[in-house]
Formats: sequence, structure tokens, C-alpha cells
Amino acid sequence: MRVDAHDVTRNRVHTDLVIAASPGPVTLVFAKWIPGEHAPTGSLDSLIGLEISVNGAPIAWSRDPLDLYSLRVTVPPGADHLDVAIESGLPTEGALYTSGQTNSSRLAIISWNEYLLYPKGIDADKLTVDASLMTPAGWTVACALDGKPGTGNSVRFEKSSLARLIDSPVLMGRYSKVVELKGADPAPTLRHTMYFMADSEGAIELPEDFARGYNRLVSESGALFGSRMYRHYTWLVSLSNHVAHFGLEHHESSDDRLAEGMLSAEDLRMELAALLGHEFVHSWNGKYRRPRGLLSPDFQQPMDGSLLWVYEGMTNLLGFVLPTRAGLITQEYYHERLAVSASVLELEVGARWRPLADTIAAAQLPRSSVWQSSRRSTDYYAASDYLWLDVDAELRARSQGRVTLDDFVRRFCAGVSGAPQVKPYVEQDIYNLLGELAPGDWRSFIRRHLDQTGTMALFAALDRTGWKLGYTAVRNVALATDDRRRQSTNRLASIGFMLDPDNRIIDVIDDRAAARAGAGPGMKIVAVNGQRFSTVVLDDAITAAQRTRQPISLLVEKADYFQTLRVEYYDGLRFPHLVRIEGRPDELDAVLAPRTEH
Repeated sequence: MRVDAHDVTRNRVHTDLVIAASPGPVTLVFAKWIPGEHAPTGSLDSLIGLEISVNGAPIAWSRDPLDLYSLRVTVPPGADHLDVAIESGLPTEGALYTSGQTNSSRLAIISWNEYLLYPKGIDADKLTVDASLMTPAGWTVACALDGKPGTGNSVRFEKSSLARLIDSPVLMGRYSKVVELKGADPAPTLRHTMYFMADSEGAIELPEDFARGYNRLVSESGALFGSRMYRHYTWLVSLSNHVAHFGLEHHESSDDRLAEGMLSAEDLRMELAALLGHEFVHSWNGKYRRPRGLLSPDFQQPMDGSLLWVYEGMTNLLGFVLPTRAGLITQEYYHERLAVSASVLELEVGARWRPLADTIAAAQLPRSSVWQSSRRSTDYYAASDYLWLDVDAELRARSQGRVTLDDFVRRFCAGVSGAPQVKPYVEQDIYNLLGELAPGDWRSFIRRHLDQTGTMALFAALDRTGWKLGYTAVRNVALATDDRRRQSTNRLASIGFMLDPDNRIIDVIDDRAAARAGAGPGMKIVAVNGQRFSTVVLDDAITAAQRTRQPISLLVEKADYFQTLRVEYYDGLRFPHLVRIEGRPDELDAVLAPRTEH
């Protein structure tokens, strides 16, 4: 496989493949079910040219009309390989994950699955790939696979299985910074490396103590898991306003894509730490310990995501806990982040009709922020925080404090440090291990979180930590960070809507004041009480209405028509915060306390 990405800044990539083959009918496939994306998200849209040939002569191909990821060819007599040339036109907007925007004029991420055809029906662990990559001149290249310089601006990577290749994306760019972290027990000699690449040199300026905090993260991960399920680990961090923003886990690396300014302020660096911590945890929980239903050996078999409350849910909690233990996130900031998620889950109407288990089962559906509070979307990430905090509290209660979630995690993820491997599990394995640590009916305990509608189990779990949800007019710093990053206006807990950067409503709480006045998704707020809209004007109007008891007037525009909504809301600004429950032990901060000396 030879990927020529020298022209990637023009959103164009050329790939040459040489595929061993025998005479007769052959089906070639594009990767469809991409690990970590939990859906058939393999991209077909980027294909803008394809030629399959034998000994320099093109041969015909046809697409399977019932499986668009499959191409049929007939290998002529005497041939022992196919030559495949692929032209890819990269997206400039839309799509999710590796099918989304992957490059700017200063950096690019190469996800190998975007440029591959391979024989159908063969386990990807049993296909060997010899891959090389040509880059723009002067760009740095980072990948979990070892690479050696080739001719020109090319890098030739170590031979690997197709599965490991797809699991090892490449980050490359003009501006880069490398942070080498200290090893820690167990396996203290293993390398941990952070690559930062951005659209400008100033965007990768790091605080003086930056490496120290991530050294502690490596130490805290060793204390929790007791093993390192990789040969080395590499964070591939791209900071650009021109790539799709997300994190995607890989066994020996993570693809972490964020906005250009994420290193510029303390709260943004805490959000960065949460993402990097989350994807790091996935090396153990998700890549090594993986639900059997999420195995797709050839990337064609549909995946069963019903255990994402473990795969993503437990990772979501630990992805905050480990950076907090390491001091990369303050306990106070995590309290605010937890309060935001608790408030969203409390307010959303969707929880009244739709159980958490269904949001998990439907993870592969397309996602939309419109009517999200009525639909629920992917809130199984945040909702599972409370499930696993409840498990921690129950383990402590049943063992008189001798056993905690740490003990479960260490046993569940136990393995031999070194080369990546996969140890699948099924749901009953979770209950069996919990039962070994603290006997009881763990299935019923957990399934009430998954199968019941409403938020009773969630808030009971929060109470057990010694904290409860409250609201005041004091702004929540995590919510303020969200609004700044997304250029949004979240007033779901007060007047009852959220606005996008164009001041358009993208979500409403269906039984709160704005919705009762007729507000709905798609409406753009033009003015508040006769004054041109701004967030400050809106907040002033909400505060004034609490004093005057006069309705708030919203001038809204939708599809070229204007109307005025009369919003009867008088409770003022409301922002969520966690509040200590008097007389209860603080088990939340016990979970967040460091396990190593800093």
C-alpha cells in the first residue's frame, strides 16, 4: 500500500495497492464498520477515481448493488496479483469521525481505512500490509507504527496486519511539538509520547509544567490498571479549526482532534486532558477488553453496541477520574462538569419515554442536536458516569469499604504488558466479576440504570456519593467553557433553549417556558424585548423578568417569516452545581483522590 498524500492540502490523495490474488472471481471491499465509531461509517464518498488492472491492462469491476462497500472483479488466468489505483477527494464539511474533515493547509490525519480495498472474507489480523506514505515537503510524521525514511518525502512503516494498520493512524504537519513522558510502573521502560500539530506555531506553545502533569497521568494509569497493554503509547493531537473535532481510540495511540486554541487557557487544557485521558483509558477498556459483539474481524460484520455502557460508559468516568487524580483537572472543575451532565439528564424529556439501554442499542444511528432533549441522543456516555459511581458505592457498601471500583477495573483489565491483544467479554462476565468481589444480584442492580425510564437511579447514585444537584444564578464554569468552545448559548435550565453560533434554536425543553410560548428548533432569535439579540441582552432580560414579573418578548425568524413570542419565565438565571449533602461521606472525592505520590 502506497499512499501519496503530497497534495493533501488540495484535499486530494492517491493510493496504489498491490493485492495478492488467484485467477477467478474476487470480491474487494472497503472497510465499513470502523472500530470505535460504533456504526457503519466507512467512507465511500471520497472515492473520485478507481482503476483495477493486471499486468498494466485495466480489468472491469462492478459494485454489489446490495452492498455498496463490495466490488466484484474477475482475475484473469495466469495472474497472481491485482494493481489498484484509487483517487480520493477529501471532504471539506460534514460527516463524522474518520469520514469527516481530516486536513487543513498545515496538517492532515491519514486514517488508512479511508484509502483501502482488500479481499473480502479474510480476517484482518491475517492479512499482512507493507505500507508507505508520501507527505508534503518538510512535514513531521507521527504514528504508533515504527517508520523509516524512504525516497523523497516518504516514510515506510513496519509491516503489520491490516487490523493493526487501520488501528494506527498517521498525524503529519508543518508545525509540531513532541513531549516525551517518563515511564512508570508497571513496565516503566515503555515509551509514552505526545505529538502536537497545529495550524500555527503559536498554537502548540505549552505551559512550563505541562509534561509533569501527563507524567502523573501515566503513573496514575499504572496504579489503576496494573499493566500496560501496548508496546508504546502515542497521543496524536491535532489542533485546528478546519478538521472534524473528536477523539478516536486506538490500541497504541489515539487520534485527538480539537480546536486550534485548546492550549491557550486553563479550562480548555482541562477539557483537553479529559479527551486525552478518555482515549488513553480505551487502550485497556475497549481495545484490550472488548465486548464480543463489537468484534468485526473483516470490518464488514455488523457490530452489537449493547455493552457501550461498559466500553464507553466506564471509560467516560475513568477518562475524567485519572486526569483529576493526576492534577490535570481540578476536583472543582470536575464537580462542575458532572453538574452539567446531571442537569442535562434531569431536564431532558426523552428520559421519560426512552430507557438508557435503547440509546445504547441505537448508537449507530445518525446524530442530530435538534430536539436532542426529547430524543436523548448519545447521553449514555454521561449517564453511565452515575451507573459506575453507583457500582463503586455499592462495592464499598457490600464490602464494608474494603473493595472499590478500582479493584474491579484492575481485575477486569488485568493482562500481560506488551504487544496489543484482545480479550473479549460478554455481559455476564461483568456480573460474575462483581459478584466475586462483593456477592449479590449485580445484574438487577445495573439493569435498573439501563432499563428504567426517568432519572431515579441516576440521582440516587449521585446522592450516594455525598452530593446532589442544585441551581443558582452563579455561572457554571464548565458550561461556560462549552459555550465558548462551541459559540453556543445554553439556557436549557432557565428559559429552556439552546442556541447555535447563529443564534438559532437547536434544542428546547418541551415543557419549559420557551417551548410553551411557541419556540422550537430552527427559529433564529433576532431581538429580545425590542433589542438586537446577544447573550448579554438575553441574560439581562431573564434577570429583569424575575424582578418585574413581565413576560420576555422574543422576536424570532423562521423561513423568511417573523413572529413575536411572549415568554412567561420569572425564575431568573439558573446554572447547575453540585452541592454537598450534610452528614454524608464524600465518596465522590474519594474516587478522585490520587493513588500515587505527586
